[in-house]
Amino acid sequence: MAEAPYEVRVPDYVNVEELRKMLGNEHFAGTVMACWKIYDHKGNDYTRGKGDLDRTDNFKQAADNNGITPLQAWGVYFYKHVSAVWRFAKDGKVESEPIEGRICDVINYSILLLLLVREMRAAKETK
Repeated sequence: MAEAPYEVRVPDYVNVEELRKMLGNEHFAGTVMACWKIYDHKGNDYTRGKGDLDRTDNFKQAADNNGITPLQAWGVYFYKHVSAVWRFAKDGKVESEPIEGRICDVINYSILLLLLVREMRAAKETK
């Protein structure tokens, strides 16, 4: 997998070697770390400077601005990445960034969806 053009900033509480052992497969572990690098690098932009406080803030803001739900906003953003992967599968081409980055974006957006779903369930339980 191609290296991202920025430094890895793994939180101190993450033991990278232990993570590699737990994942068991060097290629899989490398993919997880590549996705983490992208998630960490882009995350601050998407949380409007809130860091790890709310990784789903971007979807909520987009939803408020456009009169849709956070899940619908997530779907729009997710589609952009899936569309790029689909084009690569069809034509073998990508335009703006390497396909590895787009694949990691799809993985990361799936995790962000999981966070949104958990938030929705928690909100329902507190009502």
